[in-house]
Amino acid sequence: MIKVLTVGNLAENCIIVIDELSKECAIVDPGAEGEKILKAVEGLNPVAIINTHGHIDHTGQVGYIKNRLNIPFYMNRKDEFLLNNELFTGLSFILNAVECPPPDFDLKEGDEIKIGNILLNVIETPGHTPGSVCFFNKKNKIVISGDTLFRDSIGRTDLPGGNSKQMELSLQKLMNLPEDTVVYPGHGEKTTIGREKNTIRL
Repeated sequence: MIKVLTVGNLAENCIIVIDELSKECAIVDPGAEGEKILKAVEGLNPVAIINTHGHIDHTGQVGYIKNRLNIPFYMNRKDEFLLNNELFTGLSFILNAVECPPPDFDLKEGDEIKIGNILLNVIETPGHTPGSVCFFNKKNKIVISGDTLFRDSIGRTDLPGGNSKQMELSLQKLMNLPEDTVVYPGHGEKTTIGREKNTIRL
């Protein structure tokens, strides 16, 4: 099961991936409103924080959640240089961000994250940032795309570490997923791969 929490002034989607049988869950991109996120996982067994990339609006509460729940933090280490980078003056204040620790585990292409009986496959999708990744559940045809792919749009490439050529290649990789795959982006409404194939011009 997927639970989407829209948090913070930048309306970032923190996504809770829940195995309903075991009650294990993973917290994806806890960017703001740590208490709201903790309330959302009450009665569940959180086993990991996993991040699609290192921007502060996606990592602003990693330190807080990790400290409260004592669970490991997974992220592609290519994005470590972005941790605690405000990006824009005052953004950490606006988001009430706390210091983000380095990841405990480095996410790479082909890695599998197990949450109860749910498997998330890691797809490296650089472009928005060097370490951007997406998480694909093949069984249920779900992909958590972070800021790589949105409904009717794609991630920007003009922030530190962004690369438009890499973004194009990453989007082509995502477009190879089944068309009925549901996309849960880092901001905005969910969509499908098929819909975005007809919307995004690469």
